Amino acid sequence: MTRFVTKRKLRKMIILCIGCLFLSLFIMKLPTSAKASSPYYIKVNKQQNCVTVYGKDKEGKYTVPVKAMTCSTGPDTPLGTYNTLEKYRWKLLMGDVWGQYSTRIVKGILFHSVWYYKMDETTLSSTQYNKLGTSASHGCIRLTVEDVKWIYDNCPLGTTVEIYNAKEPGPLGKPETIKLPAGTGWDPTDPSSKNPFKDKTPSFNGAVNKSVAWGVKTNLLSGVKAASTTGTDITEKIKVEGSLDVYQAGKYKIKYMVTDQIGRTAEKTVIYTVNQCKEKPKLVGVADSSIGADTVVDRAYALEGVTAYLSTKKLSAKDIKVKITKGKEDSYVINYSIKAENKLTGTAKAVVHIDTTPPVLEGIYYRELTLKQLQAGSAEIKKLALKDVKVKDDYSKLTPDKVKVTVKAKDDYAYTVTYKAADEVGNVTSETVQFTYFAGARIDGIYNHYGIPAGTDITEEFVKQGVTAINSDSEECTDKITVKISTGDNVLYKVIYSIEDNDGKIISITAYFTADGEPVEPDPSTKSADDKSGNTDKAGNKDNSGDTSDQTGTTDQTDTTDGAN
Repeated sequence: MTRFVTKRKLRKMIILCIGCLFLSLFIMKLPTSAKASSPYYIKVNKQQNCVTVYGKDKEGKYTVPVKAMTCSTGPDTPLGTYNTLEKYRWKLLMGDVWGQYSTRIVKGILFHSVWYYKMDETTLSSTQYNKLGTSASHGCIRLTVEDVKWIYDNCPLGTTVEIYNAKEPGPLGKPETIKLPAGTGWDPTDPSSKNPFKDKTPSFNGAVNKSVAWGVKTNLLSGVKAASTTGTDITEKIKVEGSLDVYQAGKYKIKYMVTDQIGRTAEKTVIYTVNQCKEKPKLVGVADSSIGADTVVDRAYALEGVTAYLSTKKLSAKDIKVKITKGKEDSYVINYSIKAENKLTGTAKAVVHIDTTPPVLEGIYYRELTLKQLQAGSAEIKKLALKDVKVKDDYSKLTPDKVKVTVKAKDDYAYTVTYKAADEVGNVTSETVQFTYFAGARIDGIYNHYGIPAGTDITEEFVKQGVTAINSDSEECTDKITVKISTGDNVLYKVIYSIEDNDGKIISITAYFTADGEPVEPDPSTKSADDKSGNTDKAGNKDNSGDTSDQTGTTDQTDTTDGAN
């Protein structure tokens, strides 16, 4: 059957043929001839998948890096130096896929965009796009549309391309690439007016006005997230401008800023409100204490170690008010107060005791040594001396390890042991006793005496009360004891008891009598003629001219002369 073609159909066929012709010309290579001198030199680091474009310096050499691009090369990408040959707006690639803005480097190796399923800007492979920066192609050099178009537009045919391997990506580093959610068909860098990403920017989530409690540490990034132009998470890129003082109530402007991988930015400003503190200020370090008689109690003393806080904020010491009043029984009362910015006032009180009483030592007494203990030496005597010793004080907390013990050998039969303890304000107690080995004659009942009423006659008869002696034959010989009494101030008396054994050996023991107690009013009917006549020469002080080198006060009883006896 013969078929006839109408004029209308013929016209349509002609138009279709002309359209196909233009389309074939459009996808063919562009007949652009190579320029004699390119403005740029392109270096491709295959190992790092990074492209760096160099411009000319003043001498015409390609030494100035002007642009860096992240790419994807492949196993078949050849190393070497080449000159670009042809350009294509769209190019059919291996595997029946398409690339935009292609430039041929050598043979089948081209610069081109990540491939599309069709010659259609909406059919980009998002999976391949997200591989940019890694080795992913067969041999061509894949780039974003923005980057490959830049080469297409700015690098004429004949531009030199050097492909090499190196550990460092290049002088400008390797740019990041944006990621696409699965199924996204557009390259967000495509300049097409139809690109849905054309006018999009990054976005924030959780950046809102907030109220925070006073004094509570606040992380300005807590709960704030950011998404890129394509919606992928870029929270780690958020930058914050501004700060807030959680110790100062008020309103603070905080600006959040973020730039995604394709250089698009977003900003958002919010208001943080720091609420006023509802607590009273507090004073830390206020405590009762003790001082020596010479210590000055003033503002400087009162504020030593004292700090004021409003919640956790340290307040200025100059704002602390101090009132010092003299209390009862040798003490001071210190009242503190401070008014904070929240108009609330904190107060505290401390009592300062004037301490003139030295510590009290317990468990110190004259000891009888065995021969083994005598021969053990000073170190062992010191251990023995500390056994069962206690120390007490009216204000300071003292422990036995604060007691200092000094041991001194006395001839070949005894040790002089001195104990010293000091409280926190410097009051010192010192007590000296003797540890004695009795091989022959011995003296018993000797110990230190304290608190003897002032004015007491410290006589030989007085100091020998309760003291007995026996010789090496176990015979009582108390009457053989000789006594030497010395004093420098009629308060502290040093008494040396001595006895000679049957074999002629002399044993001496030193004790101390302290006459610092309340005086006893004598009975007028018992006063002696000497007393009535006003004679002040006490028989017990007959040795006042003797050795007193160790009598430095009621607290220093170190024996330095016993060995001479």
